[in-house]
Amino acid sequence: MSPQVKRRYDASRRRAAADATRERICAAAEKLFLRDGYARASIRAVAREAGVAEATVYLVFSTKAALLDATILRATGAGEGKPFSAILTAPPAELLSRLANAHGAGMSRAAKLIALGESAVLMDAALRPLRDRAHANLRAAYAAIAERLEDAQLLRPEVTAADAADTLYAICNETTYLRFTHGGARNRKRYATWLTATLEARLLR
Repeated sequence: MSPQVKRRYDASRRRAAADATRERICAAAEKLFLRDGYARASIRAVAREAGVAEATVYLVFSTKAALLDATILRATGAGEGKPFSAILTAPPAELLSRLANAHGAGMSRAAKLIALGESAVLMDAALRPLRDRAHANLRAAYAAIAERLEDAQLLRPEVTAADAADTLYAICNETTYLRFTHGGARNRKRYATWLTATLEARLLR
């Protein structure tokens, strides 16, 4: 009698279903957060909008703060730092234009969510460590870009890599985007052109 061979468990279908559920929940949360605000958008309402049980939302996201964080990461595409990874592979002379275009594209999807999250920190302390982590990741990414510019000797003589990183952090944010584009009403490509010119004039030789 030949020994039985155990079949390898194929979890791909279960992962795909879980990913689809997560996507529905985040899409529903984005709609309700932007429409109703952080405080009024309840987990129950998100579950109803997503067509899942309330317990399912809590199974995927333990808190409303975690749900907002995931919704912002989904909108920016920054779950694993992918946008910045792509920018850092560009030639040094193209770094700022690549950053400006990527930032404009990301903010066109996520600026209002990020602004909502910044204000919601005041009402939900659970958001604070998530916000601090996001800002730390941004600072690290901008520092990496600034160091590449410095290594390529593209920075102005009076501008250090630390100065450049601070400038990127101060200018490349959701507030600047929303003000320049009138809350997203103006063309983001115009914003990217302005941002490229502004950063290059301030930082480069």
